[in-house]
Amino acid sequence: MIRNASRRFSPLASVSVWAMAVFLMLASTVSAGELEAVRHSDIPASETTGASVTIVDRQERGTQDEAERDPYGILGGDIGDALNEPVDPNPQPVTTPGRQPSTVGRSPAAVFVITQEMIRRSGARSVPELFRLVPGLHVARIDANKWSISSRGFSSRFARKLLVQIDGRMVYSPLFGGTLWDVQDLLLDDIERIEVIRGPGATVWGANAVNGIINVITKSAQDTHGVYARGGGGTEERGFAGARVGGVTDNCVHWRVSGKWFERDRQFEPTGREFDDWRQGRVGARADWKPNDCDAYTLQGDFYTGVNGNAFDQPPFGFRAADEPVAGGNVLARWTRTFRENSDMSLQIYYDRTDRRSFNFDQNINIFDVDFQHRFPWNCYHKVIWGLGYRSIWDNLPTTALPAQFATVPVSRTTQLVSAFIQDEIELVDDALYFTLGTKLSHNTYTDFEIQPTARILWLPDDRSAAWGAVSRAVRTPSRMENDGRIVFDELAPPGSGIPLTILGSPDLAAEETMAYEIGYRRQPANWFSWDLALFYSVDQGVTNFRPILPPAAPPTFEFFNGGRSHGYGIEIAAEVDMTPCWKISAWYSFLRKQFETHPSAMVASDLMERGDPTNQAFLMSSWDLGCEVEFDVLARYVDNIPSLGVPHYISLDTRVAWHPNRNTEISVVGQNLLDSHHPEYATSIFAGEVPTEAQRGVYGMLTWAY
Repeated sequence: MIRNASRRFSPLASVSVWAMAVFLMLASTVSAGELEAVRHSDIPASETTGASVTIVDRQERGTQDEAERDPYGILGGDIGDALNEPVDPNPQPVTTPGRQPSTVGRSPAAVFVITQEMIRRSGARSVPELFRLVPGLHVARIDANKWSISSRGFSSRFARKLLVQIDGRMVYSPLFGGTLWDVQDLLLDDIERIEVIRGPGATVWGANAVNGIINVITKSAQDTHGVYARGGGGTEERGFAGARVGGVTDNCVHWRVSGKWFERDRQFEPTGREFDDWRQGRVGARADWKPNDCDAYTLQGDFYTGVNGNAFDQPPFGFRAADEPVAGGNVLARWTRTFRENSDMSLQIYYDRTDRRSFNFDQNINIFDVDFQHRFPWNCYHKVIWGLGYRSIWDNLPTTALPAQFATVPVSRTTQLVSAFIQDEIELVDDALYFTLGTKLSHNTYTDFEIQPTARILWLPDDRSAAWGAVSRAVRTPSRMENDGRIVFDELAPPGSGIPLTILGSPDLAAEETMAYEIGYRRQPANWFSWDLALFYSVDQGVTNFRPILPPAAPPTFEFFNGGRSHGYGIEIAAEVDMTPCWKISAWYSFLRKQFETHPSAMVASDLMERGDPTNQAFLMSSWDLGCEVEFDVLARYVDNIPSLGVPHYISLDTRVAWHPNRNTEISVVGQNLLDSHHPEYATSIFAGEVPTEAQRGVYGMLTWAY
């Protein structure tokens, strides 16, 4: 019954589907004459972001000149006469799809961009919360400091098929896989944009970019001169503060120094136990220098320290709660040289260190990474980019107390990755049809040689439409724990035996392989309306599971093995409408279905795995400028139930009211999860043993000052 219920559309999901259908019908009925009328109307063009259009700053509406409103000069004539500029249905800049400058409209991938304006108006106070704006991403809060964020399935705290980067620095965990979101924090005003790709990107970014890529791009130091400060607090956001100062030296080195601190309250736990509060501080600095027209240098880094509340509840240990200290830091250097238009090279080097102390397991992980890339045009019809990479990871993972739930053998290990990639974008028809072909070659310590090719096609039938398709192969390589770890699950002991179950890593574990097929279409029929559609189908081979070790051992022992196969399909659709010059609505809906086949000896059944993601999700955001320098934002989302975890469907509502008494000051009040006092968004599985909590209603106030 639960399984069937999870696959039915909820009433709200059905309404969302019909709303999106109406949007598409409106788009399809815009005739050529109507479009020409829109082009000659007084409705100003918008800056496009994400799937569609973001309204420009309302205060600048009245002063925009014609050049700003019509950058290609197309409103009064045919696109072919517009200064011979290439057409583009969505000129929002991106770099992640092909590791080179492009736009959303000219990207043959499901791309969404979170802009700084969207960040500011979302009311979010942490990086994970921002991804609720992205079509199709499942964002769920496990407790006050843990998150499950996934793209196109395989939701978990360690979503191992989603690759995350900050300014080109990988923050994917080599120990468990996935991303530890509790330490991925930034001063949110320092973010320029966040580029999110749903679907594979392994050809240029490598292993683990299977179901998606998140690339957080921070502002150049040149764009952060002056003084900035922000602070506030409330019921769940107990207190937070952030500050930044920036400038330029006599020899034109732009710099900034920033810092932030926060303390968050625990979330709701039915028994009243208090354990998951969250406290952290961070400092960072960046310098950018351009000594001539060809070279550019960047040096940046940050350091953080804090405490995460954590709890486990497993027999025979029982309930255990303790603070988990976390600390770490990184430093990154980048050199870019421009040879001519569309031709440049870059060399990036970074070092990252992570320190965590759990109940009986310390994590000391060091990452050193070197990345080189070079792009150049070839005979006017080819844009070629290629690169080389090297990564070394060395760790020390000592067990600090017995009995130990986690351990690795050996305790310390060094792993290495060597990679190369090449990709060519071929222009088949001038400014209309493009074909991209590329592959990634890599050699890693766990699975040796891997190849990850892709083929993509982009068609621009007119200046306001784009259609694309892609076929890609991507792999997820095993984590350190899957290869040579030891995990003890006392909760899974046979009834009455008191003997814990043990899962061992396997050195014979192969990479999980994914073949993904995607098609998409985006259109902006009018300056005030746009929509974006993506459909996908994927086949996953060698999905990791557990099986018993034979002959039987005492205590009962299992091992990781490639014991599963799955296929999934779905749809993601987003739209944005400028209802008036002062009111914008954006919405999206996603549908996902995963089906698994597991080996007869597998410990986790196929029906349990395929019911671990919400089938339907919907999101709506309304941004309204009320006048008198007042902004009003409403964010609502619907998330379907997750049967395998016993999480019911829920609807959440956030609001934000902001007042700008002068150009330097903003005073805002934000309400979060206003529809109920608390609700569960996710639940850790029996294999994690962590105690989940429920997201609570909260209100906070904030004062921002910049000069």
